[in-house]
Amino acid sequence: MRVVLDTCILKLATLPNPDNPSGLIAGLAIRRLVDPWASPAMLEEYADVVGDHPDFLSEITAAMHMCHPVSRLRVIRHEPDNRFLECGLAGGADYLITVNTASGHFDRAAYDTMQVVTPGRFLRVTAVQALVREYLGLD
Repeated sequence: MRVVLDTCILKLATLPNPDNPSGLIAGLAIRRLVDPWASPAMLEEYADVVGDHPDFLSEITAAMHMCHPVSRLRVIRHEPDNRFLECGLAGGADYLITVNTASGHFDRAAYDTMQVVTPGRFLRVTAVQALVREYLGLD
């Protein structure tokens, strides 16, 4: 399952909360139970936003598959969000996970075949629930 993680997911994953959905998703990515994709532009934004957590940043970026989009999109009004959309579409992502679903950000339910979901919605996907059970050692 290919995923693109918006930077807000990584920032939320650094919060110390045992019931943190974003932390759980980051854990799935680090353990490679899902296939996270990122472009060089995304990695720069990740470093800017979660650089104050260098160990976490190193772990999550090491798990990423690299994507090198060949075209720049101008679909989303908040221009930096287009980098995530470009990577997701070029990498054939199934999901773009974000909390930024307000107007001007990721305000569609899907872009082409890539679904835009919040962390809670992603964790309710049946296939993801099986991965969470595996990650938590419940299977």
